[in-house]
Amino acid sequence: MREFTADEQTILNLHRDWWEANAGLDVPRMRRVFPTGDAYLMFNLNGHPYFGIEEKTALWEWYRSRLVISMPEVHIMRLDVSGDLAYIVAEGVFPSRQLREVGDDGELLVIGESEQSFPDEIRMRATEVYKRDDGAGNPRWTMWHFHCSPIPPADEPRPSAGDTSAERGLGTVPGHETFSVVSP
Repeated sequence: MREFTADEQTILNLHRDWWEANAGLDVPRMRRVFPTGDAYLMFNLNGHPYFGIEEKTALWEWYRSRLVISMPEVHIMRLDVSGDLAYIVAEGVFPSRQLREVGDDGELLVIGESEQSFPDEIRMRATEVYKRDDGAGNPRWTMWHFHCSPIPPADEPRPSAGDTSAERGLGTVPGHETFSVVSP
């Protein structure tokens, strides 16, 4: 694997914290990745936009009472830092999510998959945009935009290219190194 600059390593650390916070919906860890206030904009995998860290926190708290999310698989396709802006483009698999139910004693119980639940996994792509600004004007890297959306099935041929992502491999870009910093 190539050597990373200090800025690239900082971005990779934020990327890892973001994705690992998704497993278990770790709100405090997630909040450290993003700017304060309403500067942040997310296009969530659920299809809806969320504005600012407070809306994002409310979304995660809402999901925490309903879902169990395990560790996502994320493969970085591109990482670029230019001045005070940076981005990561990745592909991966968002894992099984299970519905929760509150028991008589107030304990959260996993009730498993159901017709109203989610697919076992969602193949997805994501773009993360970082800015050296913490939302209050301080020069600290934070993620200002996140966009996540589904990708085609693994065996669906790419129009005009004919290959599939199963043949190519998630996160693979011809002539570029793909890698992951998210713990399995």
